Amino acid sequence: MPAPIPTPIYRMIHIDNLDVLLNRQALHAPHLTPQDGLTYRTIHDTDVQAKRHLQPVAVGPGGTIHDYVPFYFGPRSPMLLQLHTGRVAGYTQRQDPLVYLVSSVQAVIAAHCQFIFSDGHGLATYTNWYDNLADLNKVDWSAAYATRWNDTVEDMDRQRRKQAEFLVYQLCPWSAIESIAVLNPLIQANAKAILGRHAPSLQRLVDVHPELYY
Repeated sequence: MPAPIPTPIYRMIHIDNLDVLLNRQALHAPHLTPQDGLTYRTIHDTDVQAKRHLQPVAVGPGGTIHDYVPFYFGPRSPMLLQLHTGRVAGYTQRQDPLVYLVSSVQAVIAAHCQFIFSDGHGLATYTNWYDNLADLNKVDWSAAYATRWNDTVEDMDRQRRKQAEFLVYQLCPWSAIESIAVLNPLIQANAKAILGRHAPSLQRLVDVHPELYY
């Protein structure tokens, strides 16, 4: 399938971090996290993050993966499944409090952000990186949107392709976030309450989308 236009991108966070991002009015790359005293709750595998900290990027502005804010091209990532099934050390809350910040490639460009993207998992040997939108067709969109993505005898590369990423250099302003997707009405109410404590310009639509979850 061709790249959808507009082209959605998804950033998954713990709902506890929503207030932090609204106060900062941006999502920052790990290497540029503000020293503002705000507590950000990590949901990531520390071993994977240590490797991403060092993984060089040979396109776009360069640097390492941790110089970028990562988004997935599709929902229901292997990372979400790991969190949901308790396979990430230190995380025990399953998928319920995890929310999607939904943007689009076009919104990031309109915000004048630099970017790169991949055709698979950022640490995989065979993953290719791009900085030209003409190469969006190199992403396997069927895999990105697949609800079943396990490798099979017929396709031993499906899980890697499922994890294609769009990375925004240094920071993604809150203005580029277009909506928020959540699992259920309880989390929707919590997200709306957090948003309600902030300025009208920071408000976003919060919709319930169970199909984006396991």
